[in-house]
Amino acid sequence: MDIYNSDLHIHSPHSIGVSKSLNLDTMIDTCIKKGLNILGTGDILQPAWLKYLENNLEKNQDGAYYYKNIYFILQTEIEDKESVHEVILFEDFDMVRIIQKKLKAYSKNILDEWGGRPRINLSPAELADVVSDEGALIGPAHAFTPFKAIFRQNKFETLEECYADAAKKIKFIELGLSANTDLADRLESLKDVAFLSNSDAHSQDPRSLGREFNRFDVDNPSFNEILQAIQKKNGRKIILNVGLHPKLGKYYVMFCNKCRRRILFKKVKKQVNTFFNQYSITDNFIIYYSSDPISSRLDYLERVSKNKMNCPACKEQLNKNFKVKLGVSERIEKISTYKEPQHPDHRPPYVNAVPLIDIIRSVKDIKSSTSKTVLNDYNRIIQELGTEYEILIDMPINKIEKFDQTIGTVINALRNNEIKYTPGGGGTYGQINLNI
Repeated sequence: MDIYNSDLHIHSPHSIGVSKSLNLDTMIDTCIKKGLNILGTGDILQPAWLKYLENNLEKNQDGAYYYKNIYFILQTEIEDKESVHEVILFEDFDMVRIIQKKLKAYSKNILDEWGGRPRINLSPAELADVVSDEGALIGPAHAFTPFKAIFRQNKFETLEECYADAAKKIKFIELGLSANTDLADRLESLKDVAFLSNSDAHSQDPRSLGREFNRFDVDNPSFNEILQAIQKKNGRKIILNVGLHPKLGKYYVMFCNKCRRRILFKKVKKQVNTFFNQYSITDNFIIYYSSDPISSRLDYLERVSKNKMNCPACKEQLNKNFKVKLGVSERIEKISTYKEPQHPDHRPPYVNAVPLIDIIRSVKDIKSSTSKTVLNDYNRIIQELGTEYEILIDMPINKIEKFDQTIGTVINALRNNEIKYTPGGGGTYGQINLNI
């Protein structure tokens, strides 16, 4: 069997907010730089994108679709009646068209120009039945994020609660950018399902496409082999999940639903009896001060989970009350079965990674990820050293340090979990703090 790096959830220019220059050729260019072998097509139910892919993808004797030297799994994302987003993987174009036809009766936008991620008026269980009965694979997308996700605040707490009798048809969940295996494996209901770490990319930019990926050990890059790996059959398996450190994700910590400021807690020496009144406000954060920040945070979290905590910044600045929402870490804390993760034997390791572009940007103290200096350095490192995944995960540190001492030191610190982070939340990515 062979090893394939796979990102199985992206989008197309037919979804809102996606780069108009995203196409097969621009995706291929990024895949080569990153070290990606298999890519989801994104938005395969959208008619124009479907036609484009049918006209350009070829199929080999193993049943794997490919364009140039990159393989593709036919894939889309769907929003169901409960506003849960689902990732769907298809075996071939015939299966796509059959399911498209069945879902058309329940959707107003599945055939629209901007219907890349269509809304389907079916419950999660009904949608799972329709899709899986035709042989496609379905599972919840970005499962823990505060919006449009299965485990979001005041929504479902287990797979069974969401899918009822169809829960047995759910073979995977997608972790999302603000969660990893250690967080997700605190939920007992997920012990039997596979975890996918995908990018949900809206651009071919190397900071977006492939920022999270799965390493498969399969015989060939076809749908049937990926299916067996997800189902843990015949020796096929996922051997590694790689993704952003959860604190770098956009929804790791609590935030105001209006101003999107993140909520943090800091310890002070003097006794604070009513910490709710002891806070400071910055452009990005509301920082509460407490002599016992751990217990204060738990008290605060409990109030937020019951929709009883308003944003002090909005109260002061707008004289209006807007609610604070749980981030991914707090939501998992509220619905978890275990205090510490309980990894089943089939669970592969998870690598908390930082995109190489962000490492270069941080080392050079450049804010823009599209800086010409950053992009030129990125391309130079890739050209002279190897693919991004090799550099971040597999390459000996001394080889990287010989090329660039500082970048090698940072990557070594990342591999050893020695980096500190400013956590993301409210739609803003977190940041790495270099003090090594």
